[in-house]
Amino acid sequence: MKEFKINEKDKIKSGFTTPENYFEGFTDRLMVQLAKPEVKPDPKVIPLYKRMPGWLSAAAVFIVLMTAGWFFLLNVQETENQPDDAAIETYLVYNTNASTYDIAQQLSQQDIDNLEASLAVSDEAIKEYLLYDNLYE
Repeated sequence: MKEFKINEKDKIKSGFTTPENYFEGFTDRLMVQLAKPEVKPDPKVIPLYKRMPGWLSAAAVFIVLMTAGWFFLLNVQETENQPDDAAIETYLVYNTNASTYDIAQQLSQQDIDNLEASLAVSDEAIKEYLLYDNLYE
């Protein structure tokens, strides 16, 4: 690439020129052309607190606070501290005075249905149990 020296080359002349004696008396001509702004009286300002009665603003604040309170009251979720499976299993192992009947009494019908659905016992396993385990001894 050739070296480019900006100071040694001819400069491009601008296509814009100003008329002769343009800037002499420019400010005077400009001020004549500009119209003086009309001074308008200040508009009458009416504060909001004078137009609206005090009880109306108090009612609005009350409604906003009640709505916010209702919103937060409905969206607060109560967290219940449920023991995990390991804690329940440990409790049942070390407290052997609880019988199967006692545990079954505490289960709801939905719990029983969930247990039945989670236990996958095939027909073959039932037949094998009945054939090979002597139940009447």
